[in-house]
Amino acid sequence: MSLIEFARDTLEDYRRRLYRTLDGLTFDELNWRPNAEANSIAFVVWHTSRVEDRWFQVFCQGVPDIWVRDEWHRRLGLGETDVGVRYTVEQLRAFPKLTNDDIRGYFEAVRGGTLKYLEDLDPVALDTSPGRSPFPEFDGGTGRFASFTIRRMFRQLIGEEMQHLGHVGFLRGLQRGLDG
Repeated sequence: MSLIEFARDTLEDYRRRLYRTLDGLTFDELNWRPNAEANSIAFVVWHTSRVEDRWFQVFCQGVPDIWVRDEWHRRLGLGETDVGVRYTVEQLRAFPKLTNDDIRGYFEAVRGGTLKYLEDLDPVALDTSPGRSPFPEFDGGTGRFASFTIRRMFRQLIGEEMQHLGHVGFLRGLQRGLDG
């Protein structure tokens, strides 16, 4: 199995697991936070989608992210550069309440862009480093991510998505217990 096939299969596995965890959650459950300094399920899913969007659009391709290009920031009531990193308690409090359709809609738009990129990806490109950061507002565009190869980016993204999937499952469990 090639790395591209592995990435595609892993991303599809993530989607299945994520949707299984989101299924049946109410609006209040999606937006519930255990305390003022914690994230909601909606926030975590949105943030993870933003990160994937930035990696594949900005980092890999050097094009505007889907968030801005398709005006998802306007639809969801957030800023063009919001990615959910280093948020203050005040920013968490002000984070908009999102519906299941909101977070799934943005996720699917991003995932569609990711799969399109993978479809056209030449395996030789895996060892190239685009030389840009997906988060230039945090590292000036020259931080550690700017030195990543596309191959290394997959490890970073898959690790982050699985870590945040655990957060989503935990937040669901805090609210519903062992509901299956």
